[in-house]
Amino acid sequence: MLRIDKLNASYGSIGVLKDVSIRVPAGKVVSIIGTNGAGKSTLLKSISGIMKINGGSILYKEQKIANMQANRIVRLGISQVPEGRQVFAHLTVRDNINLGAYHYFKRSNRIEIKERMEHVYQMFPILKKRSKQIAGTLSGGEQQMLAIGRALMGRPDLLLLDEPSMGIAPLIVQEIFSVIKQLNQSGVTVMLVEQNARAALKIAHYSYVLERGEIVLEGLAAELLNNPKVKEYYLGG
Repeated sequence: MLRIDKLNASYGSIGVLKDVSIRVPAGKVVSIIGTNGAGKSTLLKSISGIMKINGGSILYKEQKIANMQANRIVRLGISQVPEGRQVFAHLTVRDNINLGAYHYFKRSNRIEIKERMEHVYQMFPILKKRSKQIAGTLSGGEQQMLAIGRALMGRPDLLLLDEPSMGIAPLIVQEIFSVIKQLNQSGVTVMLVEQNARAALKIAHYSYVLERGEIVLEGLAAELLNNPKVKEYYLGG
């Protein structure tokens, strides 16, 4: 579904991604693990059109999307849940969810939008309970659920998740990762960027290790979970 070849990206003169090549097959969960500053978020921003790349190629369903406008990429079926949630704090939960459908928001699609919203509420019942609440007053875990729900309103075939466990209580992290697994089982392809290597490897099919902007290791997630180097550097020995 997604093929990245020799991707290079930088902030000014500072190189961040160096010849990164990644494959994300349809129907799979692919995780990108690495320490803070490895270039993981830059990778997702490059895919979703938020950041321009300097070289290489990004193909989504065989279509070139490198440096394409972000709104066009969303229309093609790629939605991103950004690091730090970035919900619209002054709007209600319901309004935040509705905004996820902005690119097809019109009268003729009202029934579909309502159905998709109900699907979000089924996955995250707390959001239905808090639908009229101002999003900025939600807990960190609830805001993460809201950010995922908003992204799902965009009709994604590929969901990009940037550090979904960051700043969230362990029990809520388990719930979030359970939902990610359910989404994948329902047919959504997932690319997961995560510092919590153990949690990411447990739900992924395949994984890449990104360090200093370069892929230093890759393989089946189950195998990397037992890899001595991964255990030492990312799983606490």
